[in-house]
Amino acid sequence: MRIIIFLSLIHCFSIAWLSAQNSNGSDRETLFAAEALRRVQPRPSVRGDDAEWFFLAKELKHLSTGRFWEKPWEEVAANGSDPVPSILEFHELLAKKGITLLLVPVPAKASLYPDKLAAGFSAGEVAAIAPMLERISLAGVRVLDLEPRFLEDRSVDPDRLLYCRQDAHFSPAGAELVAALIADEVKLPAPDASPGLALSDEETMSLVGDQIAGSEWEGSVAPESLPIRYVDSAGARGVSPDAASSVLLLGDSHTLVFHEGKESGMHCSGAGVIDHLAVRLGLIPDLVGVRGSGLVQARKQLFYKAASTPGYWESKKLVIWLFSVREFTQSTDRFISIPLER
Repeated sequence: MRIIIFLSLIHCFSIAWLSAQNSNGSDRETLFAAEALRRVQPRPSVRGDDAEWFFLAKELKHLSTGRFWEKPWEEVAANGSDPVPSILEFHELLAKKGITLLLVPVPAKASLYPDKLAAGFSAGEVAAIAPMLERISLAGVRVLDLEPRFLEDRSVDPDRLLYCRQDAHFSPAGAELVAALIADEVKLPAPDASPGLALSDEETMSLVGDQIAGSEWEGSVAPESLPIRYVDSAGARGVSPDAASSVLLLGDSHTLVFHEGKESGMHCSGAGVIDHLAVRLGLIPDLVGVRGSGLVQARKQLFYKAASTPGYWESKKLVIWLFSVREFTQSTDRFISIPLER
């Protein structure tokens, strides 16, 4: 027993000493990456030091790679490959058709709320994704970096949660903020006709997140409550994607959450990114969203949709590609060449 106590004291003093020695941002990033790796477990969900918060283990594994873009891809990427050439291929295929690509990676939950995962860390002490996105931007792709805007929002209004406590996705407020930031970025001209959408007053929703459902905590952790604003269209909740729209929202389940409905495991309808985008842009976008890889599987589904829809690309002017940053290192899909159409 004395040995265990002695070793525990050594561990505590070591952590305190390392924290004192590593006072600059870079070293704090390294410490957080090591902490994220320590918490990765052989199950999908990890409970944070704040017992109300749960994190996707795969996302923590991504964060444990730190400044992954500075390391060999065969060491940091689950598929051993650099994702940038695949992104550039898609950009170039679209550009040949006169279509703009806007890349919008969704920040990792623990990069915005590291303190909820590991007490003692603060927002801004996790390796920022900006250098990776700058590399993509310098290659010619238009990129929207959400992370600094999310960090700013958390600083200004710390009580407004941008991520669910129990879910791997952003919160309804986060989805609405993403739509607003995208709309501000693209600044589309006003459409000839309004889609006739209205935004509801703020309500409260209750959900059991995907990090709780089916886990060891299901039944013992109460549902969480979050504020939400719905989009109403002619008396119906939410919008139906418009295949003929000039704007396409493409990506992983972040394009589906709060839009596809509770019966699809997406908690509700009428409050997803596409719903709020429709309000902000004054038009209803098309949607291709998947629950798999936003980098690979989403593009495959887009190919199938375009191949089965004559003249699909003729109306498109903008593709908004929204997916989690963890896809940069945790996608297990091989990056293959995917055409836009047959």
